[in-house]
Amino acid sequence: MLARLVGIILGVILATSGYVAAGWGSLGTWATSLDLGPFEPHRPAAGAVAAIVGGGLIIAALLPRRKRKKKPAPMAFGMELEPPVQAQPVSAPPVHTPAPAPVQQVQPQPQPVAPPMMPVAALVPQPQAPPPQPKPETFAQMRVRLVALSHGESWAEAARILTAMKRAAQTNEELAIVYRDLGDFARGQGQADDAAEAYETSVSYAREVRQARPNDDTAELLAGALSGVGDAAEAEGRLDAALSAFEEALALRRSRGGREAGDAQAQRALSVNLERLADLREDRGHRMRALDLYRESYDIAGRLAAADPARFGPDLAATRARLNELEAKIQR
Repeated sequence: MLARLVGIILGVILATSGYVAAGWGSLGTWATSLDLGPFEPHRPAAGAVAAIVGGGLIIAALLPRRKRKKKPAPMAFGMELEPPVQAQPVSAPPVHTPAPAPVQQVQPQPQPVAPPMMPVAALVPQPQAPPPQPKPETFAQMRVRLVALSHGESWAEAARILTAMKRAAQTNEELAIVYRDLGDFARGQGQADDAAEAYETSVSYAREVRQARPNDDTAELLAGALSGVGDAAEAEGRLDAALSAFEEALALRRSRGGREAGDAQAQRALSVNLERLADLREDRGHRMRALDLYRESYDIAGRLAAADPARFGPDLAATRARLNELEAKIQR
């Protein structure tokens, strides 16, 4: 009841103050000069809020309140419990103890025998030895393959073999051979400058070999390198250098004193050297000297063609044609 009176009083005060402050009407002069502080600029709104809140308090105080029902006490499940009946003592019947049963002797069970275990080494996979690595090709084997590739005109593979030969070369003789082959390869590809440089390098190594071992094999090695120098110089128009290289190569081949007769390849190299020098002599106007050189080459080519017509027959035909041409020029 006291809370209702307090709510009505507060509601009347707020409602009348807001009514006057909002300017809705006048209930005297008691609230006209009421200072609202920071809400002074918003006097109409503050008055309206106060009037609404006051009205709400009055209405809340006048509304009847519902009476709360008392929560019933928890009830026990079932009817009221009867007083416990006191149990009368009952005499226990006599207990007959049975006679102990005879103990049977338990036969011991045989222990299971584990199967024999394999040794651990037999279970673990043994590492297999790696397959043997193929032996790298020797310098001589690579050169044999180079010659076969050159005959088959497999130039890309031949270039790869030449690079491998250059890495594998260890002695001056091998270096002289590989640089001579490099010169032949470059000349065949139209690379005149590279060919001339390779031939000059081959000659320098071959001279060192010739100085250390002045025998027939080293003579042919140096003569082959000099023939390459002569071919490169002639292709570049340096005829004096070409003539000098061919003459030195011919002198080295003749120094064998005919011991190259059993070597067909050396015989063919001598025949070609004679013809290359004869062509240069003819260009210089020395036709009789050139004719003698061609006649000597023709005799060698004839012997080679007689021994192996399929291999050296075309060389003999070319030498005969060139010899006939030169003889015809002299007879004019």
